[in-house]
Amino acid sequence: MRSFKKIASLTLAFTLLLSCLSLFSCTGAKEAEYTVNVKDALGNAFTSGIIVKFMQGDEQIAMQAIDDKGVAKKTLSKGDYTVELDFTGDKEAYYYAGGAKLSAKETTVDVILANKITGDPVTVTASGDEYDAYAVGIGCTYVELDKNIRNYFLFTPTQGGHYVFSVADGAKVDIGYYGAPHFIQSLSVSEVKDNTFEIDVKDGMIGQGDGGTAVYVIGIDAADPESTSCVLAINRTGDATKTIEDEPWTEYKGTHTPEAYVLPEGAEIKEFDLTAKTDEYKFVLDKKTGYYHLNSADGPVVLVRLAEDCDYIACYATILDKQGVVKYFFDGEEKTYENFVKKENYSNCLLSYIDCADEATGVYPLTEDLMYIIQQNGDHMGWWNPEGSNYRFLNTDDTKDLTINTEIAWLLMCCYAE
Repeated sequence: MRSFKKIASLTLAFTLLLSCLSLFSCTGAKEAEYTVNVKDALGNAFTSGIIVKFMQGDEQIAMQAIDDKGVAKKTLSKGDYTVELDFTGDKEAYYYAGGAKLSAKETTVDVILANKITGDPVTVTASGDEYDAYAVGIGCTYVELDKNIRNYFLFTPTQGGHYVFSVADGAKVDIGYYGAPHFIQSLSVSEVKDNTFEIDVKDGMIGQGDGGTAVYVIGIDAADPESTSCVLAINRTGDATKTIEDEPWTEYKGTHTPEAYVLPEGAEIKEFDLTAKTDEYKFVLDKKTGYYHLNSADGPVVLVRLAEDCDYIACYATILDKQGVVKYFFDGEEKTYENFVKKENYSNCLLSYIDCADEATGVYPLTEDLMYIIQQNGDHMGWWNPEGSNYRFLNTDDTKDLTINTEIAWLLMCCYAE
C-alpha cells in the first residue's frame, strides 16, 4: 500500500514538471528581453527624460523609460521592432537619426543621441572681425553646417578641468580653436590632431558673481561638399593639468627691518666695474647697522638703486609697477614641474625698503635681504645668462657684451658712496 502511494506521488510530481515545461515552451520560448542603451557618440549614457518606444510599423507595441544608466529593458514577443524615442522635456533639444532595429536574434541595440542647438546666435567680435556663434555645452551636439563660411560655436565651461574637443561622428570637417571674445590668461591649448584638440581650464578662470567667465570659440569648416552636418563632442576628462603657475607663493619675510635712510651730504655715488675680477670687490657686513661696506668695515657703504634706474635695468620701484619680483626654485637643472620646489615672492619686502630709500637718489644700503633678492631674482630672470634672451649687458650695437664677469654681475643694481 505504501509503495503504491509512493509511486502515485512520484507520478503526480512528474506530471506537474511536464506541465511546467509545456507551459514554458508555449509561452516563454515565444518571448525575449529586449535592451536599448541610450548614449551619445562618446559612449556617455543619457540618464533621464527619455522614453523608448518599441514599434512594429506604425503601431506602438510597448514603451519603457530609461533608467539612471540610460538603459530601457522590456520583455516582448519575439519579433522585429523599430526603436523610436520620446522625451519628457523639450523634444527640439535632441537629435536622433532613428533607424535602430531589434530582432529575435539581435535583442540589444545602442541608440546614439545628440543634443541640438536651440538658442539664437550671438554676434561676437574678435581680432576686428564679427561673426555669429552658437552656444554649445559639454557632451555631443549635432550641428548643421554652412558650407560657404566657417561655423563658429561658443563653449562656456561651468567648472575647471581638462577638456577635449573633437568631431565624434567622423564627418569630413576641419575643427579648430579660434580664440576667445575676451582675453583669457594662462590659456593652455594643444595643437589640432585628427580633428581633436585639448584645453586646460583653470578653476580661477571660471567666473564667480560679476567676475569674467572663460569662453572659448570653436570653428568648424566643411572639408567636403557633402559635409552638411557633424557631431561636435566636448568631453571633460578630468582636472586641469597642474602647472607651476598653480602652486602657492612663499612670501619672503626678510631679516632686516628698514629704517628711513638719508644719503650723507656730499657723498658721491660711484658705479661698480662689472668687468673686474671677482676678488677685486669684498663686502663686509656691519652687524650693528645691517649694511654692507666695500672692502672693509669702515669702507664706503654699498647701495642699491631702489627708486632710480641704473645703467642696465630699471630700478625695483619701476619693476614692481609692471611685474612681481620673484624666483622659482627647482631641484636639479631641468626646470620641470617634477623638479619644482617652491615659488618665492620678494615684492612686499622690497616695498618696505623702497618706502625707506633716500628721497633724493632712491638708494638704500645693501643688506643681506637685498643681496639675496637681487641674486635670486636676477638668476630667475636670466639677467646675467649670456645664453638667454634676458641678458642685460649689451653693447651700443645691441650685441651682447661678453666682457662682463658673471660672478659679480648681480651688482648691476648696486653702487657705492664715497
